[in-house]
Amino acid sequence: MSTGAGTPAETGTTAAVGQAFRQASDFDRAEVSLRAGLIAAIPVAAMLALGIALNSPTAAVTMGVGAMLVGVSWRAGNGPLIPPIGTMLAATGVLTLCTLVGTLSGRWPWLHLGVLLIVCLIAGLATSLGRRGIAPGNQAIIAYVVFGRFPENFANACGLAGLVLAGGASQTLWASLVGVPAAWRRQRQALANAYHKLADLLTAVDSSGAPSANALELAEGVLTVPALFADPEREALAGLVDEGRRIRLELASLASAVDQARRDQPLLYEQARDQRRQVQLRVANVIEGIAGAIGGTPGSAVALGPAADELTRWGAEREPLPVERVDERLGALIGQVAAAARLAAAVDAPGGRLLLVGRPTLGGRGLRRRVGHRLRGDLRQIRANATLESAAGRHALRLAVVVAGTELLTQRVALPRGYWAVVAAATVLRPSFGATFTRGAERVTGTCAGVVVATLIAVAIDPSGWGLVAVVASLAFITYAVFPASFTVGTAMLTAVIVFLLHAVVGDSVTTALDRGLDTVIGGGIGLLAYALWPTWSARSMGPMLSRLVDAQHEYAWTVLGALVSGERADPATLRDEARAARAVFSDADAVVGLALAEPRRGDADPRIAAATLGALRRVVYAVHALRLELGEEPEPAPRPELAPLRETVNGALITLSVALHDGDPARSLPPLRRVLRKVDWKPADERLRPALDELVDAVNTAAASIGLELP
Repeated sequence: MSTGAGTPAETGTTAAVGQAFRQASDFDRAEVSLRAGLIAAIPVAAMLALGIALNSPTAAVTMGVGAMLVGVSWRAGNGPLIPPIGTMLAATGVLTLCTLVGTLSGRWPWLHLGVLLIVCLIAGLATSLGRRGIAPGNQAIIAYVVFGRFPENFANACGLAGLVLAGGASQTLWASLVGVPAAWRRQRQALANAYHKLADLLTAVDSSGAPSANALELAEGVLTVPALFADPEREALAGLVDEGRRIRLELASLASAVDQARRDQPLLYEQARDQRRQVQLRVANVIEGIAGAIGGTPGSAVALGPAADELTRWGAEREPLPVERVDERLGALIGQVAAAARLAAAVDAPGGRLLLVGRPTLGGRGLRRRVGHRLRGDLRQIRANATLESAAGRHALRLAVVVAGTELLTQRVALPRGYWAVVAAATVLRPSFGATFTRGAERVTGTCAGVVVATLIAVAIDPSGWGLVAVVASLAFITYAVFPASFTVGTAMLTAVIVFLLHAVVGDSVTTALDRGLDTVIGGGIGLLAYALWPTWSARSMGPMLSRLVDAQHEYAWTVLGALVSGERADPATLRDEARAARAVFSDADAVVGLALAEPRRGDADPRIAAATLGALRRVVYAVHALRLELGEEPEPAPRPELAPLRETVNGALITLSVALHDGDPARSLPPLRRVLRKVDWKPADERLRPALDELVDAVNTAAASIGLELP
């Protein structure tokens, strides 16, 4: 598509920028949390008050800034209601380290600039981890840039870093003690939420299973975290996690069967639609009952036993659906949900306890192993994105160049507190087009509004001493309460918080506010201009990301098909890891395609085609799920050497598809999957595998056809 003057591409860019700026005015009142705002504001005010009580304004401001920035890592943007303690710990650590390194390197401008490039590259690549990488990365750049303007010797630098550590640690510790529910309640809430997600998925069986899968993984993670007040009877909770996984696999198999019926038997599919939905609704109600029992809803546990018996009886007596495969999967789902309901009925609702003997709490060694596993996984993710083919890799390079360039500019131009311009340029930039311009509009608009608020307060009351603590506490409370509801309003209040924190050492709040507003407009404008001149279009990442998805699905399919051929059970941990990896890459690919669909069309990459390919690849993993489920239901798996040729052909087809997606070259031929499937000499006992294998073949062929590969 041409991109010359007045072309549709330029019109699309203008419209997308306009939409991004309009989104900056959004305010979601449902996201306001007065409780979270109060919890996050208390450490900021407490650190400021402590410094003032010790008659040390510098210590007051430094500790207050540490607490404030760690609070921002919790509540800014789409911050969760429950504090993400891991993210807050990471933010505290990088704030402390970057404060130390920034103040030490600040005496040598070129060394300081070189280290800044490294910090920006790492922070940019960390965006591939999502929020838990974005928040600490932003704090690292802020601490390095701001404190780097105040060079110190080693002793003083350590003292300054220690004050930042004290502020950040106070925020994290306070949030963990007050903001996070008691461990046993957190365990139950996480698992109950997972079952709510399963019920939602059942009512929309064609949708993605990622939310329920992610919720189950979160529940499993919470169950393994050692805690002083953990529920000692956790065996049933762990058992319900396993039951939830089986239900999710049944739902994936049902979704595959429904999709196949829609294509192959459209008339019967339409005839059975209302009947199928009635069954799904009835089963979903029982799953909601399980969630209620786990969460401690009065009466839920007592009602579950009879509900499970009634579901089993009704399932045996119900009229069969005309679509045999869908009816089989619904029957299996009914049995699985009834089993989970009987296990959940062991919950004693009045006491909120499980009436089963539990296993011991995971010790410190297990926690270290789990943390180490997460860190190694994050490092692998960051290394995988250290390429210009990745959106995070291109963002990291752009971030380093723009931030370093803004730093050089502010060193040459006499801007008062010019480090704020550097911070604004860094925090405006995001990997995607829409997020960059939306965040830029929100930050610039919010900062200007915050300047007005701070100026009005300064002129009206000019607070000092304990009055200053009261003003900072009030503004911080509003900041953290509304940040997830509106980044613009949150930024406005945060700007006022920063102005009055600095008031403790500089005094002139009006000048400070005006300086911050001017520098933010300059830095934000530089960031937006840089992105406009050097954009990253998500469409460029679609092919490589879909290729990664095919590779992940390839490993999962190879393991499951190998177990079918050999008759040996695959290692459950290996299956879980491979399924989790495929799901994680699917979520990433879904996000990239979604961003590309929201951006102006550029070049030959068509996000609509990528969306169609992604839909076909979802069917691939659902088919593998279904095969895994069939394999798991066999008491003694038998070898099936007749499926070996099909396994090898699927292997070759997925390799071909992955290479074509990565290179953007469809000039290849797919192996004859359908022909090989027709040649399988089926045993009577294996006929039940045919629908899932047929779905797998059809899904791979559909994905290949969507990108133009030649089918035999």
